[in-house]
Amino acid sequence: MARHNHRAVNTALRILLLVWVFGYLFVSCAPILGGHLVLGSIALVGGIVMFVPWLIGALGIAFLIWSTNPPRRR
Repeated sequence: MARHNHRAVNTALRILLLVWVFGYLFVSCAPILGGHLVLGSIALVGGIVMFVPWLIGALGIAFLIWSTNPPRRR
């Protein structure tokens, strides 16, 4: 039972990491790709400023994924 719970948590964390990565890329790049130069510039500067917190969050989620990985069978 506990092993099943770890798999569900691990899968949810993997989905969260996917959303975290693509969400950051979308927020920081979408306005400039859409042709909004002013909004794109603001989003690009915001993306640069928020890169370190984003990286810390991504590493934190990756660590949680690693820690909830089911043990390998031998």
